Amino acid sequence: MERPVRWRMDDQICHAYQEERTHSTPLHGHNHFLLTLITEGSGVQTLNGKEIFFQPGDMFLLSPADFHKNTLQGGQPFSYYGVKFTYELMDDRLSELCALDRLPLYLHLPEKTAKLAEGICAQLVEECRNGRNRVGSRAYLQSLVEQLMILALREIKEDRFVQPEAFINRALGYLYSHFSESITVADAAAYIGYTPNYFNTCFRKHLGMPFGEYLADMRLNYGENLLRSSTLSATEIAYEAGFTSLSYFSRCFQKKFNCSPREYRKNHQEESK
Repeated sequence: MERPVRWRMDDQICHAYQEERTHSTPLHGHNHFLLTLITEGSGVQTLNGKEIFFQPGDMFLLSPADFHKNTLQGGQPFSYYGVKFTYELMDDRLSELCALDRLPLYLHLPEKTAKLAEGICAQLVEECRNGRNRVGSRAYLQSLVEQLMILALREIKEDRFVQPEAFINRALGYLYSHFSESITVADAAAYIGYTPNYFNTCFRKHLGMPFGEYLADMRLNYGENLLRSSTLSATEIAYEAGFTSLSYFSRCFQKKFNCSPREYRKNHQEESK
């Protein structure tokens, strides 16, 4: 296992790039949403501890709560486009389509769709390199990201597609961006523009549990991923996931997974042998 790093994006709201990888990447996470499109080569992406074979035409959409690494297959390089963006780039139009509680998202695009997606990614790269000071640059970047997302969403089978409430997506966007911080239902409600009681009532109605319980569950799932895929200590993971102490993290973890964090890691290591 590895000690993951958390890659940060600067103050930009969107950054697109094209890269060729000639070596595997270490385990890492992001403080932003990340969309990647594989254009050449193949390998294995370990996403939240699960291995997924990738090839040209594959698209991944990761949230700030996801950790991953890429391993080359047979030493062959692979090329891809990457698009980093903050939740603020996704306005209500896209929030009505992309259900954030379904992330991370993995799709294989048909050849024609993949070519369209490559063209959009190329436009994003060009705008990020040369268009920052152009009139309407932010709106243009936003429209391109939206086009990418819509192309991907159209490939989701109907039985997997659930149209979300824009309110829920805004709340989840806030949670993904701040779950590791000391946040309260009042903070989330203020972001949405609701009173805390009304926000919690709506949140529970749509997601089946109150805000505080959902936040704790998100933190526990994040901690579980780190226990399976990193060498961080249980104490480090507790604070990384947003818990105030190891003892509190351990009590919550025991209740959800019926074992302590250390026991969970030991069991997972034994199963992996």
